[in-house]
Amino acid sequence: MYGIWILLLIVLCSAFPAILVFFWLKSKKSAVTLPWFMVSLAAGIVSFLLAALIHDLFFSDKKAALWPVLFTIFVRIALVEETSRIAAILPFLKICKNPQHKESSFGATLGLFVGLGFAVIESAYHGITSLNITIFRLFTATPLHAACGIRVGAAVFTARQHPLKALLLFASTVFIHGTYNLIIVNPAYPSVLAAVIAFAALFSSLNHLRASNTKEY
Repeated sequence: MYGIWILLLIVLCSAFPAILVFFWLKSKKSAVTLPWFMVSLAAGIVSFLLAALIHDLFFSDKKAALWPVLFTIFVRIALVEETSRIAAILPFLKICKNPQHKESSFGATLGLFVGLGFAVIESAYHGITSLNITIFRLFTATPLHAACGIRVGAAVFTARQHPLKALLLFASTVFIHGTYNLIIVNPAYPSVLAAVIAFAALFSSLNHLRASNTKEY
């Protein structure tokens, strides 16, 4: 019974940033409604499960030693996770009927919550044995996934009109994610550097959200 309460506490801590961001956006008169918020979080969970499935099918732990470190960091982890995020965001293009919902800013907002949904499950998964790990990830992995979600969401909703721009945006997302992973796994780098990169990526991605905070949907 005690373990269940610890698990619930970890999940609540992991979900707190997503809830906080939702109310912050609502205070800014954002177009994001509660249904969009919930569906986006669910899509983030789906993207986590999809990435885990791909890892199991193509990159099992038994084969891990065969992969070079940089390949593992930038392809096995970063590219797979960002691709799974695309798969989770793509259905929104069909769901969104209002022409204004087709804009990249709205896609970036949805991507933000997809990224936060991914972070909730991932943080709970890695932090299940230690609340300290969960707290550490709140200041590193959570802003990183939020930033990547924003950028991927904007890329997906931009692809039809500007495919090259969308491709470059996605490539930069994989690079940012991979660089963060490289710092995390290398003991030579201080942990605070991971937080610096994650928050720098987040703040540099916020411009993709601005238009969606000034419109009614």
